[in-house]
Amino acid sequence: MYNIVVVEDELIELEALRIIINRDISGVKIFEATKGSEAIRLIDELDQIDMILVDINIPLPNGLDVIRYLRQKSRETKIIVITANDDVEMVRNMFEFKVDDYLLKPVKPQYLIKAIKNSLNFDENLNNKIKEQKVYINELINNCDYVQWNDLIINNVINEAYRAAKDQQRIIANFIMILQQIAKSNGWKIDALNNTEKLMSNLNFDERSYYNTFRILLSIGNDIFDVAFLSSGAKLNSIHRAQYYIERNIFKNMTLDDVADHAYISACYLSRLFKKQFGIGYSEYLTHRKMVIAKLLLNFSDLQINAIALELSYQDANYFCRLFKKETGLSPSEYRKNMVEV
Repeated sequence: MYNIVVVEDELIELEALRIIINRDISGVKIFEATKGSEAIRLIDELDQIDMILVDINIPLPNGLDVIRYLRQKSRETKIIVITANDDVEMVRNMFEFKVDDYLLKPVKPQYLIKAIKNSLNFDENLNNKIKEQKVYINELINNCDYVQWNDLIINNVINEAYRAAKDQQRIIANFIMILQQIAKSNGWKIDALNNTEKLMSNLNFDERSYYNTFRILLSIGNDIFDVAFLSSGAKLNSIHRAQYYIERNIFKNMTLDDVADHAYISACYLSRLFKKQFGIGYSEYLTHRKMVIAKLLLNFSDLQINAIALELSYQDANYFCRLFKKETGLSPSEYRKNMVEV
């Protein structure tokens, strides 16, 4: 996710810039300032500013002073100057502060977007990927498809983030930004998504904190699906209710009777449904879903095998190991060793 600060004292212009950027560029968080003092406060408060769009003619301190202050803090932040004055001397001053582009008002949207993308070395493929992911996530939430949701977090968010040494935080931040946009567009109030900075500070990207980060993301999913399910009035069939309950409680010990109660059918009937739908019984299905989590934790976390067993509600580590080997053909220690060597 890119942090962009927009400094513009004309409120209509400020709103127009925000709309244009949000419409045409994915993975962006916009911070706004209407005067120089507000811009300087943002420069001091934000840990990362990827770009600043600044109108030179803002209330004191003016745009040039803001740029000068920014450059004392960072030489890496991209700067695009927007002004109504075609002043050659001012343009010369811009070179001193390593300004990336200079746009005259009124700025045409296509020129603005082109300038931003060029300055950020914007990855259009990533932009399209974020848009596609947003559509897919919307579909999962609307369909209350909890199985695919958890698989998305495991395979396309967690795995990708922890394999990308440099972009872990950006991948997670993009995912959270998409969830925030979806929640906002639906009018959902989800406390866990309200404060991005606080949330990201609780998410860490090493073996010691991997499990905690994973659980936080699953918890956010629980909150989203709770709100979505209640607001949509969706009616799930029995097997989907059973899957929904299993995914929500994947770390707990669940008997067939427990799941049947939450699917509002008898245990005997639910057992037949699992055989008919998946070709395997309830116990095998539950084991398979738990082993998906086990493989993830063996791959990325520093949790010991007996700790992973306990987290998944297997009190007997030897029993867990037998189930894991039956599922994967490898013991947990062999699986972890193979993953390290890859």
